[in-house]
Amino acid sequence: MSLTPLPKYTSLKELSKNNTKAVICERGARLIYLSVNNSPNLLWVNPQLDKILEKNEWNTGGLRVWISPERNFFYRKPATFQEWFCPNTLDPANYKILEARENKIVLQTDFELKDIATGETLRGVIRREFLLREAAENRATIAVREALFTEKTISTKVNLWALLQVNPPGTVVVPVKENAEPVHYFKPIPLNRIKVSNEAVFFKIDGNLVCKLGVKPEDLPTPGEACIAYISNIGNIWYYLMLKTSQAPENQEECLDPPKHDPEGPRGCVQSYNSGPEGGPEKFGEIELQFEPATKIGKHYISTVKYTLEAAVGTREEVLRSLKETLSLKEIVLL
Repeated sequence: MSLTPLPKYTSLKELSKNNTKAVICERGARLIYLSVNNSPNLLWVNPQLDKILEKNEWNTGGLRVWISPERNFFYRKPATFQEWFCPNTLDPANYKILEARENKIVLQTDFELKDIATGETLRGVIRREFLLREAAENRATIAVREALFTEKTISTKVNLWALLQVNPPGTVVVPVKENAEPVHYFKPIPLNRIKVSNEAVFFKIDGNLVCKLGVKPEDLPTPGEACIAYISNIGNIWYYLMLKTSQAPENQEECLDPPKHDPEGPRGCVQSYNSGPEGGPEKFGEIELQFEPATKIGKHYISTVKYTLEAAVGTREEVLRSLKETLSLKEIVLL
């Protein structure tokens, strides 16, 4: 999808090295474009981009940051998980570029977010930093740092939350321990859309049914180490995208986002969303990381988290082999 409408509404910054190019737009502080070895854009961009920008809505595509738990901030009726919306004071907010170099960009915004469940208001600052760290022939790594500082705390614990939008169809891969039990966030995920092995959870992305996968902190192979990958193709070009962090929640107490399907049940810190016609006309998927809770220091919430977005391109065999090696998996099941 073309980024042509963007300059009319926002400034853009390109990070480039060798044959890798990344584009960040000031509006929403989005990583909106990623090309490795001169590939097409590996990220999903809304086909109605002009309309989204004109209406100042959130769903442009790419990599964004939100604040969790979703129930408190994104539902007008949080008790029943009804009337979902995205507060534009959080996204796209009003980011400004603070620093821009050849391989690094820093953006910051003030934000205001109402906790609809309690009536309290959370105000503060979010800062996003993108660093193009590696750009080899068929592989690239972007290091991301998200920082949160609030004027005061509220009665709800909060955490930062990274969401990367991806093009369907494809397969999500989450490494897990043996006997992992995935969380069905919105409703039971049909059996043809999910597979659980003794080393990974696989989830189908096709944009045809709204459903969401969660993986509990207790099911991660190493406490606090979270990883989620997505494998797909654009014609003959196969690729994977991967989010990875060492600052994931380690237990249910640190995992703050309750599922709509069973609000009192276990919560996931690694998540993946599949869109569907009942959720809107756009077809996309997401791979997501929820991070450890913000720390309460004095009257403030403070959180700084780091993660990487890794991408690799090649033939089907090359990409599958590379992803197996990277995730230390014996088998990858494509759904």
